[in-house]
This record gives sequence, structure tokens and C-alpha cells, in this order.
Amino acid sequence: QKGQSIRFPISELRTSLRASGGVCGIKLEKDDGVVSMDVAEKGTFVLTVTSGGHGKLTPIDDYPLQHRAGSGVITFKIVGKTGDVAAAKAVTPDQQVMIISAGGIITLTPVKEKDPRQGITIQGRSTQGVRLMKLEDNDRVVAITAFDGEDKE
Repeated sequence: QKGQSIRFPISELRTSLRASGGVCGIKLEKDDGVVSMDVAEKGTFVLTVTSGGHGKLTPIDDYPLQHRAGSGVITFKIVGKTGDVAAAKAVTPDQQVMIISAGGIITLTPVKEKDPRQGITIQGRSTQGVRLMKLEDNDRVVAITAFDGEDKE
């Protein structure tokens, strides 16, 4: 929620029973929490979207490979206007993204367009992103999803 993320090899996780306690993925501060996890392949981007409707794409290679249970690195510069991180997802440039607010408003946008003024901006990890969704004062982003193509249900 507070803008930290961690990238580590899936091989550092072991298969466990449902009733087991699992293992630590990332160390968090008291007021922080995990909002998302994903498996990212080479050449993908991390799409990060905040509760205030701001977002950005960051190349997965900008995230150093670490060991699990570390503190991670900053992925989003949280300020008052952005709100906390609401969702993050590994995406590819040819996908489309849906962003939904708590009030039920949905925005559909391409991840990347040929025209650099369209699509979602590529930025470094420690940045605030750009506005992806205009929200009413009492609304907030709660989820995102990405998909290939245009004709989905």
C-alpha cells in the first residue's frame, strides 16, 4: 500500500500444505500491507495504480532481483493526491487494462499505443505516475485487470 515492492525468483518458494503458515514474501512496516502479487516474465512491465487514480508502467528489469523476505524497493512515490497503491499487475504492451472504482466506474485503456501521447506512461520506480482515471471526491480505485485483445466478456 505504501509503495514498496519486491522481486524474487519463484524457486525461493516451496510447495506447502493449505494449513501451513507459508513463508514471508516481503517485510512490511506496521501501517503497510500487500495489495497484489503476480508472476512477471522478461519484457513485461509492472502496472501500478493508486487509489487516487494515478498510475504508471515500469519495466520489470528496473526491479532488482532480491531474496524473499526482504524490505524490497520503492515502486511508487506516494503523496496526498495519489493515495496509496490500490493494485499492481504484470502487463505486456499489447494488452488492455480495466480500472474499476469502488463506485462502479470502469475505465478501459490500452497499455501502450503507437502514439506516445496515448496509452500508459512508462516511468521509473520512484515516481508519482500520471492520472489514469478521474474520480469523484468520495470514490477510489479498488481493482485492475489486464487482458489480450478487445472482444472479452
